[in-house]
Amino acid sequence: MDISNIAELNTFLVLDAIRSGGSATRRQLSRELGLSEASVSRIVRRLLASGLIEELPGAGAVRGRTPSVLRFAGSAGGVIAVDLGGTRCHGAFADLAGVIVAEDYRPATEGQDAAGVLLKSIAFLESRAAELALPVRAVVVGIPALIDPFSGLATAGPNVHWQDFDLIGMLREGLSQPFEVDNDVNLAALGQAWRGAGRGIQSFVTLSLGTGVGGAVVIDGHLVRGRHNAAGEAGYFPVPPGRRPGGARSRTGFEEVASGPAVRARAAALIRRGEPSSLTPGSFGVADIFAAAAEGDRVGRMVVGELITDVAATIAGIAALIDPERVILDGSIGQALEPWLADLCASTAAQVFRAPDIVISKLGPNATVLGAIARALALVADLDDPAHLPRRVLRQHRGHPAAI
Repeated sequence: MDISNIAELNTFLVLDAIRSGGSATRRQLSRELGLSEASVSRIVRRLLASGLIEELPGAGAVRGRTPSVLRFAGSAGGVIAVDLGGTRCHGAFADLAGVIVAEDYRPATEGQDAAGVLLKSIAFLESRAAELALPVRAVVVGIPALIDPFSGLATAGPNVHWQDFDLIGMLREGLSQPFEVDNDVNLAALGQAWRGAGRGIQSFVTLSLGTGVGGAVVIDGHLVRGRHNAAGEAGYFPVPPGRRPGGARSRTGFEEVASGPAVRARAAALIRRGEPSSLTPGSFGVADIFAAAAEGDRVGRMVVGELITDVAATIAGIAALIDPERVILDGSIGQALEPWLADLCASTAAQVFRAPDIVISKLGPNATVLGAIARALALVADLDDPAHLPRRVLRQHRGHPAAI
């Protein structure tokens, strides 16, 4: 299953609808999900073959025919999904209907220690799966870095201090299940398309602002990856000459003005400059800055105002280049901008021909984990239908990095 094709997520939408409703007919699924009857029939055939649903005789004739009823049949296994963030590692074990049945949270670290935290989280979830008598069918990991498509090494991961780090090799040694590793925001985009603000949207961008800055681009229903798997890496997006965290003026990248460390550094610089503030030097966090801004604090308002300017400029650049229907803001800082969303939209609209719809993610911190679950379920679907596995997918299942 080509999960980079967002349309393939319709399989999981159909499964969700059958499971949550108890049962459904093909016609009901087509009407409720806005899918063609041909698409629903194709998806149903796949789900019947996998054993995830069963078909039973219905009651009552429609146009002289009695429609059959589709019902969830339970799962014979599950998948592990892990979001290794800059400060927290969040793992989940989900059954083959995509329902999370166990979770794991632990602080993240750096370098090889970060990989150790990841392996411990997976081991814990494997033990929970064993207790539930559900075999682990696949594992998908989201990382705040890229997998180089040529070397297979993790790179461009400043928050975990990974540069040419052999994460794939470590996982190959530690895991017996098929696995994949992908950029965390790419997986978050899949989560948005499945159960979030990207559902039913053909072209959208997920922009994650938190400890670091990342992005993912979906155009015409396909996740765009680029030559180096770096499409959507908005942290490198150039911004006009302006503020570095320490106050110097020079050309810089978006992450250096919009990430959590940058926002804190900017507030500290303004306080050192003598700007009045209720913030206590050396003891405030990003959330405190936004709270202070909401209360009218001068430093808080200056920092948030500058942030809105920089975010709007970046979204305007993205809109001018790819014209997405929607931009989804995620991450702790992206979500904290919700009270100023109208200002952000107005600033963006003033800079582009047609502004995208800008929304705040409602998935909380779970978008990457949900996307990883979707990707893992797609791996299981491929394994259960090996006759249709392309050669690149067979290579993935031998432990090589995902063909992304």
